[in-house]
Amino acid sequence: MIQQLSPSYTVSTEPVFFDHLLMIIEKNIRIVTTNGTFDGILSGVAIDHIQLTVGEAHYHIRIPHIVYFVGKP
Repeated sequence: MIQQLSPSYTVSTEPVFFDHLLMIIEKNIRIVTTNGTFDGILSGVAIDHIQLTVGEAHYHIRIPHIVYFVGKP
């Protein structure tokens, strides 16, 4: 019998930062990361990354790489 593997991992979170991101889904936002700055629409927030839509491109940015963001709820 083959045993199925269930991968598990831990993600460190910053609950207040995460909540603030959730308040501005579908709004314009500026994301400053360790690799540069992006302006777009925050189209999704997951436990480990965000999705930022810039024109027709969908960027998936890992939350630990975000230095700060600018956006209004």
